[in-house]
Amino acid sequence: MLTALLLTFMGLDAHAQAALFDGDEILSLTLEAPMRQLIRNRFDKPEYPGQVVYSDSSGAEISLPVMVASRGNARLETCAFPPLRLRFRKQDTDGTIFAGQKKLKMVTHCERGSDATGWVLQEYAAYKAFNTITEASYRVRRLQVAYRDVENKRWQREGPAFLIEDTGQLAARLGMVEVRPPEVHTEQYDGAALTTHMLFQMLIGNTDFSVIRGQKGEGCCHNARVISPPGSQDGWVVVPYDFDQSGIIKTDYALPDTRLGIKSVATRLYRGFCWQNDALPDAIASFNAHRDAITQALLPDGLSKSRERRAQRYVERFYEIVNDSGELDKQLINKCRGGVSFPVRVTRTKK
Repeated sequence: MLTALLLTFMGLDAHAQAALFDGDEILSLTLEAPMRQLIRNRFDKPEYPGQVVYSDSSGAEISLPVMVASRGNARLETCAFPPLRLRFRKQDTDGTIFAGQKKLKMVTHCERGSDATGWVLQEYAAYKAFNTITEASYRVRRLQVAYRDVENKRWQREGPAFLIEDTGQLAARLGMVEVRPPEVHTEQYDGAALTTHMLFQMLIGNTDFSVIRGQKGEGCCHNARVISPPGSQDGWVVVPYDFDQSGIIKTDYALPDTRLGIKSVATRLYRGFCWQNDALPDAIASFNAHRDAITQALLPDGLSKSRERRAQRYVERFYEIVNDSGELDKQLINKCRGGVSFPVRVTRTKK
């Protein structure tokens, strides 16, 4: 079903909004705002007016008004520099690389230091790796950002960052709609897409997600969003994001949930469901077919040699596991979970 939708969708609006995420080159920009106030008040998440400044393909400087706010939960507690949300007005972005964009999440460098830079690059790389496997994935754009405080010209920061595609645009690109049910019965998902999702989470060593429900008071899901064929109560696809707790990155602040029974995020734990076991051979075959592209994506330019070597070994170990029948049984087939929750009916999410 998902493949057919991908082939038939020809939405012009989605295409018009795609320019920002069409290129892989690093986009250099300056973000001017009351940055010290924003950082100081990051837990309250107020919005501040600012400017995004970049040079277009002709070299002309483009300046766009933007509203900037901190966002996130765990990273607000652990990072000296918060992740950000940018909000644009349509009339300000027409004719620019940000045309059609309204709200964008920006993943920032967390704090200064070589490891923090590596964390950003590797999380960006995780998104790019998932892009090589499925179109049902968030597109990202790598940035190099100069931050300027408009109230104190001496305050300056610079670091790598990346922007994440909006969920509504992702859904439109696939001819689907975003839904936000309180919980999801796992068998409402497209089986092949869910198995790909679970296998990818194991590849990067990520356990910080749920495909059943979100955090208390929120809809489904935790570190993922659900998209659906219009009007359908099955064939849903869950799209993951936020990979900073994954084992392939192993940030200083990453800790596994104590209920999972693992002591380090670097320890892989397959979290797929038992009804998916029949779909694993085809999913593994797809990961094998994309192995070179996946590996290349997970080793981005700019990593330290030690991080690059560790990431390469981590990927190689995944392929050793899934291509060995004994390891496959031990670490995936016999680790599967029973399906939980209940069927729900939802309508398209409100904007």
